[in-house]
Amino acid sequence: MPDRHCRRRVRSVGSKRLRVGVIGCGNFGSELARIACETAGVELAAVAGGSDDTAARLAAELACACEPDAEALIRRTDVDAVIVASPNYLHKQHVLLAAQRGKHVFCEKPTALSYADCCQMVEACREASVVLMAGHILHFMDGIDKAKRLVREGALGRLLTAGVERTGWMSQASGAGWKYRPELTGGYVFHFIHELDLVQSFCGPALGVSAVRAARDGREALQLQLAFAGGGVGAMEYGSMFRWGEHRMTLNGTAGALQIDFSRSLVTLRRPSGTEKFGINGSENEDAARVRSYAAAGGEIAFTGAAERPPLFLRGPLRRELDAFRAAALGLPAAPSWLPLLDGTAALSSVATAEAAVKALETGKREIIQTFR
Repeated sequence: MPDRHCRRRVRSVGSKRLRVGVIGCGNFGSELARIACETAGVELAAVAGGSDDTAARLAAELACACEPDAEALIRRTDVDAVIVASPNYLHKQHVLLAAQRGKHVFCEKPTALSYADCCQMVEACREASVVLMAGHILHFMDGIDKAKRLVREGALGRLLTAGVERTGWMSQASGAGWKYRPELTGGYVFHFIHELDLVQSFCGPALGVSAVRAARDGREALQLQLAFAGGGVGAMEYGSMFRWGEHRMTLNGTAGALQIDFSRSLVTLRRPSGTEKFGINGSENEDAARVRSYAAAGGEIAFTGAAERPPLFLRGPLRRELDAFRAAALGLPAAPSWLPLLDGTAALSSVATAEAAVKALETGKREIIQTFR
């Protein structure tokens, strides 16, 4: 296993401008390509991948090159870094190709579909002295960053419990796209890995997990029980067979409680001295857009296509995410709260926990998280 606390010196690109290529021209890949064109100090060199002619159409829209495949894009001499936004099952292949060519890598979630693969990817990038940044977008929302700071500063005291819900109803439970195939996505726990990552950023690494599942007509309900290194416990509920959907995280400590309610775009800190509330995004427009989006969905889970842009409340965090990647690739200092996204910690811990949860579902037994054996 790679030493998660020893990050090698990163080879910077030697200029103040980062030339990027985007692999995967779906919903998020296309938006990241657009943002690259708008970000100071970033130049979009080429795009590749996607269904039908999406890459060609995106290249025409953004006036950049279009390559026939990921390998051709990575070989380009005018590409310093790659954004891997390809389907989940291709992440390992594309990250390893980039590392072999000495390219910095931003990889969308989940970084990998197994802990062994994730270790190999992290180590390959360290050996090549290039950045491997995990694309966990929640950390780039101002309200969540503030919540993490409050917890670090002791606002909740010692954390005791964490409760997470990410549930809804999927009317279209099957389809032709790769997102409907668990063998390509890793299944629900991997594809919706953000909450597994975020809860560990608050509570510390998970040591063990037990899990149960109910499935019917292509939909599923999952319940996970986690034990954290800090002594707290967590309960997580996921799934696509909940007519009454919820999306929130609640933390309880010896000195207070904090809830992140995604549907209301609201963080609430409750302590004996009083209650404080603030938005998840930190922008009135973005927070209002999130509330409207959740209300319009009515608990429905649906996969978006390449032609649909991500909602407004995700575009600001995507910009901050790409700016952080640019800074890391140029060898500039990173905010302390973002270091786990850059040193392999977030990728390894979230993937290890997801893998253990899947195994617990298969065995019906509590599984020890591999990272911490």
